Parts: sequence; structure tokens; C-alpha cells
Amino acid sequence: MSYFNNFERLFMQRSLELIDTYEGEYETTQLLNTLIGLLFFPNERMSDIIPEKSLLDIEAWGFRPDCIVNAGAHKTPQEINLRELVRRLRNAVAHCNVSPFPNDHRPCEGFFFSDRNYFEAKIPTDQLKNLLRGLLASLLNQ
Repeated sequence: MSYFNNFERLFMQRSLELIDTYEGEYETTQLLNTLIGLLFFPNERMSDIIPEKSLLDIEAWGFRPDCIVNAGAHKTPQEINLRELVRRLRNAVAHCNVSPFPNDHRPCEGFFFSDRNYFEAKIPTDQLKNLLRGLLASLLNQ
């Protein structure tokens, strides 16, 4: 039985489609806007069904655990699971603790995330997309 209603399912499906199909000049802006919904809905309305997979388990999605710079107070990156990662990223976005990082060819290669519990992550846009795809696929299959 699903824990979320049709609105949430459609919202996630459409947001995933935006991630996969948008090819305009503002790709990273679109991704950051999409993060708001794709982290908030799962965290607030269905956190109990977000898998507690280890970061090593989700590496198959194309998300590298070494993106976690600091796991927060009294934790190592290996101790964070997917559910906690979603919560930490949600907190960073909700409290505007997100900033872009550039490379030599693009003004925004990815984003730095942090929260007041000393969590820090530096996630390239491609890995952020992979994380969201894997998370949404997991939730939509429940």
C-alpha cells in the first residue's frame, strides 16, 4: 500500500521528468528549484519509507559517498544512510545553506550543502541528479 497520494506521486514523476529533459541554459537553477520539492515531500510526508540504505549501497545509482565532506557531529560519512542524507540535504536547502561551486568550464559544477549540525557535502550536479533519480525510483516503486 502506498503512503502517499496521487498528487505526491505525480509531483515526483513530473519533477523527475524535468531533471531528465531540461537542457536549457539554466540547468543548475532548474535543479536547485527541483530539489526543494524532491527533498521536502519525501522528508516531510514519507520519511519512514525512505530506505535506510548505506551510502555504499547507493553508489550503484551514480552517487559517490566521498561527496560527504563532514557527516556532522559525532559521525563519520560511513554512518550516514540515505534517509539521513535526504534529511540533511533538505535542512541545507530549507535554511539556504547551499552555494554553487564552479570549475574551469562552468560557473556551477555542483553545490555545497551544510547544516547547523556540521554536515557538509560537495555534490556535483550529475551526482545530485543520480541521487534524486535513485531516490524517486525507490519511492515510486513502493
